[in-house]
Amino acid sequence: MGDTPGADEPTLEEQIAAYQREFSDLDPQVEQIVSALGRLNRRMNVAYGRQTATLGISNAEWEVLKALVLAGAPYRLGPGDLAKSLALTPAAMTHRIDRMVAEGLVTRDRDETNRVRVIIELTDVGREKWLDAMRLATVFEEDLLQDLSTKERGVLGGFLTRLLARVDSTLPHP
Repeated sequence: MGDTPGADEPTLEEQIAAYQREFSDLDPQVEQIVSALGRLNRRMNVAYGRQTATLGISNAEWEVLKALVLAGAPYRLGPGDLAKSLALTPAAMTHRIDRMVAEGLVTRDRDETNRVRVIIELTDVGREKWLDAMRLATVFEEDLLQDLSTKERGVLGGFLTRLLARVDSTLPHP
């Protein structure tokens, strides 16, 4: 299989037929849904990666910017909180923060109320990168969903939210 999503990849029908040949208990309807979701997720990640690359940031850096924005103004979190929210080890988080500080996307300072604690804060440059990424993503996402009516989007959103809730209730959060 190639590195480009979809290149040399069998169609969903071909994949399901091969699976059924090797595993007769397969429910083809379930496999179609799960395989389509998996492929869509991979392709979307590639598209988002290309978009963030045009902005000079990685998907990994985008995730940190997003976590800080989700924390709300003043867009600050401790490195441990960031690592936990992104399911990273403290060492991996430190490495990512080091790069982002060097790029001017975040600052790392001691907490004035607790000098032992470190605070990571979104900079104006980081916030602009986040906003630029959101603008690009919005165009991509609207294009992706253009063939669905408002009602269909609502139904699909509801279905996917239910599936996510099911997974979240049965599996530990990453």
